Amino acid sequence: MTECRNTRDRLWPIQRLLRGLLDDADCILSEEFGDDRDHRLAAIVERILSNLGEQFRIEEEGEYLAHVLENYPQWHPQVEHLQQEHRLLEEQLQDISVRIKRQIDSGGVNTECRRQLSDWIAWYRQHQHRERALVQEAFLLEVGQGE
Repeated sequence: MTECRNTRDRLWPIQRLLRGLLDDADCILSEEFGDDRDHRLAAIVERILSNLGEQFRIEEEGEYLAHVLENYPQWHPQVEHLQQEHRLLEEQLQDISVRIKRQIDSGGVNTECRRQLSDWIAWYRQHQHRERALVQEAFLLEVGQGE
């Protein structure tokens, strides 16, 4: 339990930073198009990418999801799906980042790319919600059983 708490303590600042960056990206996506906004968006996406990898690494290498499997091995399919989503989320955001940079170089980020980033943000937030719900359910069941 202590290992899991240490992992959560390491994750919290990264997740808080990511929430702020995602809010910033949402704000820019809701604004009119423009060179300055496109460059800010590209910088934010790069910061999200660099922190996203760290978040997923901590979750997968630490006790965060392993603790769930240790106590509830029957939840393996859900945990495996979440871990697969880690890779897919990271790959898709890398692709979006590349497209944003190319489009900036050729005149500006188009509506389709902005929509894809917006969809990615929604997907990431749903992923986080499912992951937190699974970890919280495991914790509550463990507490309910009395350690």
